[in-house]
Amino acid sequence: MQSGLERLETYTIHAERLGLELDSRDLRIEAVRADAGEAAALEITKGSPLVKVSRMLLVEGKPAAWMVDVVPESVLGIDRVRERFRPDAMVLDLLVSEGVPVGFSQMFIEATMIGQEQLVGRRLGLQSPSAALSLTQTMYLADGRPAQYSRDTFLPGHLNLHVVRELFDSRRLS
Repeated sequence: MQSGLERLETYTIHAERLGLELDSRDLRIEAVRADAGEAAALEITKGSPLVKVSRMLLVEGKPAAWMVDVVPESVLGIDRVRERFRPDAMVLDLLVSEGVPVGFSQMFIEATMIGQEQLVGRRLGLQSPSAALSLTQTMYLADGRPAQYSRDTFLPGHLNLHVVRELFDSRRLS
C-alpha cells in the first residue's frame, strides 16, 4: 500500500484505491486496563478501562502487519466494537462509522528489526529477523482529546509512505 501522510485516511481506503483485498487473522477484541504508556498517550488514568483490538493484517491473503489498537471504553464500548468491527477494516473506520468526531492524528514512524524472540515477530510467523516499519499513532477528537492509540508493525513491501511538503518560508542567499 502506498500512502501520503498529509491526509488522515485509513489503510482500508488506500487498499480500495489500489484494488487490494484486506482481511485479518488472529483477531482478538478484549476488555483491558490501560498500562502506563497507553494511559499517557490517551491522557487517562493508568488502569482505566479500554477496548483492545489486536490482529494480523492480511493484504491479498498474506501477512502484512501486526496491529494493536486501544480505545477508551468511554469513546466506544466493547459490545459495540464486537458487534460492528469488520476484519477487513480498521478501528478508525469503525470510529468514524459510529459518529466519533475524529479530527487529526499524531504518528511516529521508525524502522526496526523484529525476530522470533519478540511477540510481534512470532505473531507474524517470522522464521528469521526482518526489518519492519513501526507506526505509533494517537487519534484525537476534533476538540483535541485523545480517542485511540495504535501500534502497527509492517513487514517490508507492504506499506510505502511519502510526505508532501510545502515551502512556507525561505531565506535568500546574498
